[in-house]
Amino acid sequence: MSKRLVVIGMDEPALNAAQSYLKECPDAEVTVLYPELNPLPEFICGTVERYLQNGMTFPEDLRASGVDRDSKQVLTRDVASGAESAITYDALIIATGSAPEDLNIPGDHLGGIVRVGSFDDAKRLRAIEGKTVIVGGGSSLLLTVSSLMRHKTGTVEVIIPANSEYDAPLSDNLMGMVHHHLTTKGIVLHKDQKLVDISQCENGIKIRTTEKEIVADRIINATPSQPITHIFSSAGLSMSRNGGLVVDSRLRTSDPHIYACGSCATFTSPFCDIPIPGITIRASEPRQSCTLAANLIGNPRQFTTPTGAYSIILDKFTVAGAGLTLNEAKKCGFTPMSATVVQFDRAHFMHGVELMTLELVFDAPTRRVLGIQGLAKSGQALCGRISAVSAILSRKPKIEDISNLEIAYSPPFASAMDVLNTAANVADNMLEGINEGIDAIEFKELWKERECGEHFFIDCRELGNARPFVEKHPTHWNHIPQGQIARRLAEIPEDKKIILICNTGARSYEAQVVLKHAGFKSVVNVDGGMAAVRQSGIEI
Repeated sequence: MSKRLVVIGMDEPALNAAQSYLKECPDAEVTVLYPELNPLPEFICGTVERYLQNGMTFPEDLRASGVDRDSKQVLTRDVASGAESAITYDALIIATGSAPEDLNIPGDHLGGIVRVGSFDDAKRLRAIEGKTVIVGGGSSLLLTVSSLMRHKTGTVEVIIPANSEYDAPLSDNLMGMVHHHLTTKGIVLHKDQKLVDISQCENGIKIRTTEKEIVADRIINATPSQPITHIFSSAGLSMSRNGGLVVDSRLRTSDPHIYACGSCATFTSPFCDIPIPGITIRASEPRQSCTLAANLIGNPRQFTTPTGAYSIILDKFTVAGAGLTLNEAKKCGFTPMSATVVQFDRAHFMHGVELMTLELVFDAPTRRVLGIQGLAKSGQALCGRISAVSAILSRKPKIEDISNLEIAYSPPFASAMDVLNTAANVADNMLEGINEGIDAIEFKELWKERECGEHFFIDCRELGNARPFVEKHPTHWNHIPQGQIARRLAEIPEDKKIILICNTGARSYEAQVVLKHAGFKSVVNVDGGMAAVRQSGIEI
């Protein structure tokens, strides 16, 4: 007797798994339905045609309206007649996807508003000559900006709502560097805005906040995507806080006959009990498909939740990461710290050498490495470092594992002491109490307070680098090269907080070691040095 498999939704992992299932079980019946009140485009012709040829059925007028688990039936409604019916299943796959949440202001469903919740959505954005306003934050915002920057046409403004709970893929420090990069490319940022409404106007579509009004030709909603699972709310399936269907390692929901995959599912984190939304691990969908197919056929297979490695190109600048950010690590209950370094991406004498910024996140008590994020002009070089760490994160590596990680050394591709090794060495020095660093944001705040008389800034570079700042701020910008620190201790006040800075943080660290050995108690150095300060757009 043939088995019946029903798929609700059209996320690729489910359709590919169903296709593999049909190859192994050609007598099976596979029916694909869309959910009722679906915000996503329905039945893309090319997709339907491709799977129809493999024996799947797509009832065009039927929509899934719910699930009766006791009778193992999908409840349906005919969109033309309104007639209700049901389809019995032996196994059910839910693959309804996700969509950006509503802006929850008057006018948020007007024409001229486009939703972008995934890489595929961003790829479909068309170029326009006029003004585009993006509302959102986190990864969805960066994906949208990435797509628009490739078009190189029109103008772009970004509204980042106040008090938003967007899970940024970077720390505040690195995200500040990204924001500065975007402004240098002509993108206008409006941070911490409270949205009021959206309305049509003579010149386009107007979005209003409590501080300003912006008239645009297009508005893009790039707020975080939420799972489309409303029709399952009464089915009694286990769901996460944001509505994702919780699955186990075999992609089964709390009902063993019902599977879920793609961006409507919620997965178990490899780091803690906090669930991972499927939208954040879209790159793993081919593996989800294989896992689904094997389990449907009867060959049990486990799906290992990935560490969420990603890379996003922002014009001639790449952002990449894997694992937990500093904020995510805190939410997971760790006691996290992070080490930030700015160093050349290859031997300093090689043609095309560029600076790379890496932030290594680790748990202080256990020394476990939890994640890594970075920025660089060379995307290939950056992704190589991120991938090297991502590959071992599930093995719970320690800081020393990264310190001793062997990079394929060759001057055109890496330094003998690679930037990745340096990041781990800095982390080790932090835990030993040798290196006390502050990021560019903290430096900015201390520099604002320079008139208070409690801080003493020292530029540890040679005079050629330091001269412009000494001349501009003779009262506050003190210059003592790192090699002269030991013999000029008398010039440094012991009753003030000493802030050391150099080009990338290496010399200021050496100066810090000397001062601490000499008995100075309050000494910090700026992680990444002037390179990090410049990348953050901080003016001195």
